Amino acid sequence: MQVGDLVRLGTKGLSQFRVLEVEDTRALIEPTLDAPGAYAFHMRLTDLVAWTDD
Repeated sequence: MQVGDLVRLGTKGLSQFRVLEVEDTRALIEPTLDAPGAYAFHMRLTDLVAWTDD
């Protein structure tokens, strides 16, 4: 994963997130859609999957 990549949480995730920062085994991600209460948070890299449109 690199800064700017679009990802989902797990292989069946429906929401799209953008990687803001990568540190060792974790990434700071934020939702790509504006929503009340949306905020950036950390996730393990192993839990993130590259976003595809299929």
